[in-house]
Amino acid sequence: MKVTAERIPQAQMELVVELEDDRVQKSLDQAARRLAQRLRIPGFRKGKAPRRVIEQMIGIDAVYEEAAERLVPQALQEAIEQEGIEPSALPQIEMTGRDPLTFKATVPLQPDVQVGEYRAVAAARPEPDFSDEQVEEQLLDLRRRHAILEPVERDPQFNDRLTADIKAEADGETIVEQEGAEFSLREGGPLIAPGFSELAVGLARGEEHQLALDVAEDWEDERTAGKTLEITITIHDVQEEELPDPDDDFALEVSDEFETYEALRQRLADNLLADAERRAGEQFQRDVLTAVIQGATLEYPPALVEHELEHRRQDLARQMGQDPSTFLRGGSEQEESLLAGFREQATEGVISQLVIEAVADAEGIEVTEEEVEAEFEQALEGLPQERKIQLRADDAVRPGMRARMRRERTIERLEQIALANHLAGGSPAGDDAGESGTDSEET
Repeated sequence: MKVTAERIPQAQMELVVELEDDRVQKSLDQAARRLAQRLRIPGFRKGKAPRRVIEQMIGIDAVYEEAAERLVPQALQEAIEQEGIEPSALPQIEMTGRDPLTFKATVPLQPDVQVGEYRAVAAARPEPDFSDEQVEEQLLDLRRRHAILEPVERDPQFNDRLTADIKAEADGETIVEQEGAEFSLREGGPLIAPGFSELAVGLARGEEHQLALDVAEDWEDERTAGKTLEITITIHDVQEEELPDPDDDFALEVSDEFETYEALRQRLADNLLADAERRAGEQFQRDVLTAVIQGATLEYPPALVEHELEHRRQDLARQMGQDPSTFLRGGSEQEESLLAGFREQATEGVISQLVIEAVADAEGIEVTEEEVEAEFEQALEGLPQERKIQLRADDAVRPGMRARMRRERTIERLEQIALANHLAGGSPAGDDAGESGTDSEET
């Protein structure tokens, strides 16, 4: 067997393998005997027909394909061992010749990750985005949920509840079309698009109105962003909101766990602050990881992204109750667009994982068997016995838990480093931190 090996970009090795004729002929003879066992050939006992008869009956290509199914993987494994290659994923094989029998294999190699000056990254933890105004907004929203709606004969005003027939079009495309639609007019509210509520205030009931609404370029609905909405609306009923008083009786109406309005306010404030602190922590983590990744250099095989993409595709299929074998396999424009988004997410996920694993190695971060077992037992608490048995028997649970714990500890370590550098006067992540290193890249 002759092997030519060449390293190619994106952490891959290209192997060109040429097999000696004696080995190929022997494999073809064996393939013919296997095929003979499956065929009924007049004049020959089962499995005894010679190779030339088999080739005449089903074609020489079929015999070659049967032989290659076993011969090529065996030869590829030998070539990989001969060249001392440690694949990170399954190779791609391309048959390139038959006389002599040759094939080309693209073998994904182990990623090469250089973490750079991650210990120089500095980042400040953002302040939680929390204010008393947010508490008041939530209190007002609660009062609106418990409001009494009273029919009125006047034209609509802000905060009224309307019943109307409505149709909206942009460039001939129908965006909304509904009879008897019920909605509230909120000042600045984005119903259909920002500005609609302002146009609807004061419209006479029972009459058909034609409205034009210019939508901003940055509006989230790409069907209407930067366009003029042509709106037809007929208002049938108007109801006025009567809000409950902000007092202790209202707090009890919300829940019997609140004896006073102040207790309700405090619970909302506590929840909002906890949510703001969580978001600030997530932003801090993103800032730190972004700076660390920007300072790293990577070379990794595309197969890692494709594997992660396939994992995400199958997960989504199961979540949606779809068949994973056919989900997003149609090749439509919409499916390709969705897959492109998944591929971008998969790429980001692979890069993040590789960099974090490299930092964990550099920092010597490990998770012991005892720590994994303690975490595992804690995770089982409160689960049904049948589920506990299933998880205990699943060999993939503990390794997955170990990887997650190691990742979490590595991120925590990076946050500690970044915060300490910030407090010591370093440049915050997002300013100069990422500029001192080499941008991460797939080569």
